[in-house]
Amino acid sequence: MTTPADRRAEQFRQIHGLVRLLGLDDAAYRDMLADRYGVRSSKDLSPQQRFALVRSLREQVHGNVQKFSELSGRARHKASPAQLRAIEAMWAQVSRAETSDARRKALNAFCKRLTGVEVIRWICKDDAKILIKAIHAMGAQSPEEFNRNKNTNQR
Repeated sequence: MTTPADRRAEQFRQIHGLVRLLGLDDAAYRDMLADRYGVRSSKDLSPQQRFALVRSLREQVHGNVQKFSELSGRARHKASPAQLRAIEAMWAQVSRAETSDARRKALNAFCKRLTGVEVIRWICKDDAKILIKAIHAMGAQSPEEFNRNKNTNQR
């Protein structure tokens, strides 16, 4: 049986996981809370506000799923849009960059250092595997772990 405390803890976990997936830094996250709800911490949200925030963040994450979709018809040896999205999501977990632009530049520099390719959009499938493995070694959750946890939490 799920208690209210369990539901609350799960909502906090979902909120912070979704915020991390969106690549929001702490300041941007707190500004969003202040703009939408007039609070600086998710602990100050009502249950209804937490539910609405989770729904809103999920919609934003779902919108990002379309990222790189214009690359879906390219050569088979090139990295797939799903691989590119996974790399960006994993990088957001380990990057210290504070803005999305700085994070993108740092990822491209990391890509160049490991693969010799200057922009992640240009990498092949083998390069994508190298990047995923390296970013996972830096502490990011692997795509398989993310999907496994996602499927477990949706039940």
